[in-house]
Order: sequence, then C-alpha cells, then structure tokens
Amino acid sequence: MRAILVLLLCSRAYAGSLPDYMRACSASDPELNKCIEDVIATAGPRFAKGIPDLGIASLDPVNLGTIYIDNPALNVTLTDTVLTGLSGFKINSFKMEEAKGRATLDFTANVTLKSQYVMDGQVLILPIRGDGDARIKITNLNIVIKYEFKTVDGYWSVPEYKESYKMGRAHFKFTNLFGGNKELASLTLQFMNDNWSTIIDEIAPPAVTQIIRRCVDEVRKLFAAVPADQLLLH
Repeated sequence: MRAILVLLLCSRAYAGSLPDYMRACSASDPELNKCIEDVIATAGPRFAKGIPDLGIASLDPVNLGTIYIDNPALNVTLTDTVLTGLSGFKINSFKMEEAKGRATLDFTANVTLKSQYVMDGQVLILPIRGDGDARIKITNLNIVIKYEFKTVDGYWSVPEYKESYKMGRAHFKFTNLFGGNKELASLTLQFMNDNWSTIIDEIAPPAVTQIIRRCVDEVRKLFAAVPADQLLLH
C-alpha cells in the first residue's frame, strides 16, 4: 500500500511540472499583463499542439466531432469535424486582475474547418441541399474570453467564462451540392461567398462556441495539473 501511495505522489509531482518552454511571471511585476502576453505568444503555439504528460489534448488540429446547426430556414449537420490553424494565433491582449479573480484573453487566428456535411433548407432567397465534404476558411477570427478564476487547494479553477467573437472573412466550399449539379452548385457557392457575412451568422455560433469550449477545457487541464504558485510567482 505504501509503495502505491509513493508512486501516486511521484506521478502527481511529475505531471504537475510546468513545461520548460513556459515561464511563470511575477505577481509583483508592474508589467504583469505584458509578461503574460509574451509567455502566451511564445508558449501558446506549442501548448496548442498538446501536452500529453499533463493530459492536455491538441488544439491544432482539434477534433470537434459533430456540430448541429438547426435554424428555421436551414439545417446543417457537420460530422468528423476537424479544425486547424489555432497554433498560428496572434495574441492581441491579456488583462488579469488577480485580486478580483478575473482575466480577459483576446486573440486572433486564421482557421480552417473541414468535415462531412448534410445540408437542407434555404440560404437567404436560395434553396440549398447536399451532402459531401465541407471546408470553411475563416480569416481573422477574433475571440475574446472573459473568465473568472479562483484558487482551490492550491490550484486555479475556472468556474465560468463568457466569450465573444468576430471575423474578417469566411469562404465556403461544399462538394456534391444538389446531387452533383455543377452549374447550380457553382452559382450557389458564389452566392454564399458573396454573402458570407449573412451565411456565417447562421453557421458560426455553434461551431465557434465549440472551438472556444475546447480552448477553455485544455486551459482548465493546465490549471488542474500545475499548482497556482508555479503559474504565478509571489
């Protein structure tokens, strides 16, 4: 029994080590937010590839599974959904108020979502249906996450968060629209890409919500694995 306890403690100590490429900032640093921004900018791309030793899964690529878009005029099901591009993000700002237990992360990335799709309904004035491969490229996806954090037994937890997002451009590609009618499919795709802003308003919310949820989940794993006093020095 004693041997088992020793192994468990050693395992926890190993798993709780901050990766070498991440450095902790000091809470007394007058430029604390800038320090954290620099750490995120430097370590973020490697973090996005996953840290198996800490149980942190990859965010680039990240498997989003099945996404359902169920609107009055349009029904879309995306399956085997994979997102790439998050590791190429650019951090815009990070603001932390430790005493109040809250922080805000603002970043931008160009991402591509690939999946199998089934679609039926109407896009603006055009009827649309099809099933096949889908690719949605989003340029300058800007995500802002405001989260609360607290220390529990020496580790940070994130009980809740709020998100917002906007994007610079979206481009759609769906194969096998209208049963493979190339002329009708080409006209419909041109219409969708010309009116991308309206179309993405219908498609984006469940997809982006899932992207953000996965990001927060992996950060929560980091907080659960590494003690708070290793993440922020006092």
